Amino acid sequence: MHCRTTRRWLRVLVLVLQFPSITLQAQDAGLIPEVRSDLANATDDTLRADALARLCFNLIQTFPDSARYYGEAALALAERIGQPRALADAHNNLGWLETSQGNFKEAEEHFKIALDLFIVIGNPAYIAVTLSNMGWCADKQGNRVGALTQFQNALKQSENAQDTAIMAVSLYSIGTTYSKMKEYDRARDHIERSMQMERMLGRKSKEANCLLAIGNIWRSESNTSKALELYEQASLMYAANNDQYGVGMVEENSGDLFIDDRPGAALTHYTKSLQVYEALHSPADKAYILQRIGLAQQGMKRYTDAEQSYGEGMTLAKSTGSTELVMEFELSLAELAVDQGRSEIALEHYQRHMALKDSLQSDASQRELLRLRTVFETEKAEQDNELLKTENELRRTNERRLKARALGIAAFAVLLTLVLGMLWRTYRLREKHTKEVEAFNTELAKQRDEVERINSLLELKVLRSQLNPHFIYNCQSSAIAMMKAGQTVEALAYLQGFARLLRMMLEHSVSDCITVEEEADFLRQYIKLEALRVTDLHYEVNVDPVLIKNEADIPALLVQPFVENALWHGLAQKSGVRELVIDFKQSGTQLHCTITDNGIGRNGTKATGDDHHSLGTELINERLQLLTHRLDQRGSYVIEDLTNVTGEPCGTQVTLQLEIGPAEKTTSTFTTHI
Repeated sequence: MHCRTTRRWLRVLVLVLQFPSITLQAQDAGLIPEVRSDLANATDDTLRADALARLCFNLIQTFPDSARYYGEAALALAERIGQPRALADAHNNLGWLETSQGNFKEAEEHFKIALDLFIVIGNPAYIAVTLSNMGWCADKQGNRVGALTQFQNALKQSENAQDTAIMAVSLYSIGTTYSKMKEYDRARDHIERSMQMERMLGRKSKEANCLLAIGNIWRSESNTSKALELYEQASLMYAANNDQYGVGMVEENSGDLFIDDRPGAALTHYTKSLQVYEALHSPADKAYILQRIGLAQQGMKRYTDAEQSYGEGMTLAKSTGSTELVMEFELSLAELAVDQGRSEIALEHYQRHMALKDSLQSDASQRELLRLRTVFETEKAEQDNELLKTENELRRTNERRLKARALGIAAFAVLLTLVLGMLWRTYRLREKHTKEVEAFNTELAKQRDEVERINSLLELKVLRSQLNPHFIYNCQSSAIAMMKAGQTVEALAYLQGFARLLRMMLEHSVSDCITVEEEADFLRQYIKLEALRVTDLHYEVNVDPVLIKNEADIPALLVQPFVENALWHGLAQKSGVRELVIDFKQSGTQLHCTITDNGIGRNGTKATGDDHHSLGTELINERLQLLTHRLDQRGSYVIEDLTNVTGEPCGTQVTLQLEIGPAEKTTSTFTTHI
């Protein structure tokens, strides 16, 4: 087993702005009822924005989706009332949410807006908080120097504000950064100064944080006894202050202390820490500790238990959106497979680990490229200025020599030689400049093509995200109706199915294409939920085994709008037995998908007054056009009205055709027949 010790610095002492004054606090989901009460009792929009911001902040760790909802609501309200501090506070919270989920570019944009607003407001305490948040964002990206610079700037601003609380946090942040840079003496000095301030402020939990951080420094210097002594002091202080999260972190760090040499002892500590995180309902911390438990079990050769711990932790890590932690789980599973002698499985996990790692490094490379481009443009501007100065000096020299023509033919000859030399040099410079301009224009053209490609991607993702909100609302209403009717078990099963559908939708939405089998599973889950409201519904989703064997691809979530139209514009208004059949078949290099229903047909829809243009069909048209441009994939669909032997409408059939083999690039490969 190759053990990796990933030390987490206790409760990064997240900074957040609250109204009416600035405060420092850790995220605490236990405060949610109190904050909800504040929101309900708010008497003006400023207080509502404050309550929404606090809800966002305290939900980031446990319920990030809810945190995003409240954060965006706070941002919209702040923009509407034109309150700069509320607006900056909302951007700060959303920046921290994006940081926690690894969306660093978006986080930096939010922090930059917040910083600009606070600079205009002119309060150094607000500026210090935002700089500290920017430091943690840089730290999570591995940019230690950038993080240290931001923390030091935050310390200066807190000193200007004479705010001891922010000074203590800034010193702690600087100390932990120095420790990660292996400058342990500096790290210890800053954290001890922070601890003295926390003791003076009477903040026992934060004083314990400093004790634990100093213990980690001693651990890094291989002084186990000193580390354990400080861990014990921190644990007693947490317990006395009823800080269960701190107690869990002490157990976690104690486990890290023993993981290399005594995995059994480490497992005992990790298990205690897991119990604390479960009681606190903290999925991110629970996912992390499950990874550590798996390492300990792997060290004890309890491979089955380790695989189970990794699997449970991987599911939690994906739910929190932590790409870095998912990457760690993939590597742990690869190493576990190596220990078990399962080389093929090890290779699969390692390839997924490298793919995630490459995606993170790609983001970092793009940021470095942008920085280098800025440096290049600055240097070029300086060179242009120097060139302009040189040309001006030559011009002045030429003027002085022209005035000296009266000195004689010799002086004139010298002057003429100088002028010719200058002209030649100017010609060469102009030729060089022309080539540089041509190269610059070529680069601009490449950048324009890249922007167009990115715009196409963005358009495709926007189209894909437009799932009918009425469906979500109706699902919630159905579950509520079941619970009111006393059908608690059925309601729970229904909500679990609804959650599975949303999870499938989110997983598929990040890819242009998914397999036909995955698309069919998604449709079955969707129809299963809709069948609760469309009674007497009999449905089938059939997939040609050849398509499953070949793992044929189809654009993600492409068929669902057609199925939705069949359910609600064809079958919902029909009496008696309702039938819906979906078939996926391969014909040569084409994939044929047919959606057949025995509903009232399109003519029947017109007769009922429900003849409105389907938004889903418009999205399909636009989406296939984009896929044609991006993937060179031809496609078309046909809608047919079905009739019985007497010519009366008896349903509708939609046939969707996609090219799944090699396709020649064409400027227009998508057709529609209705």
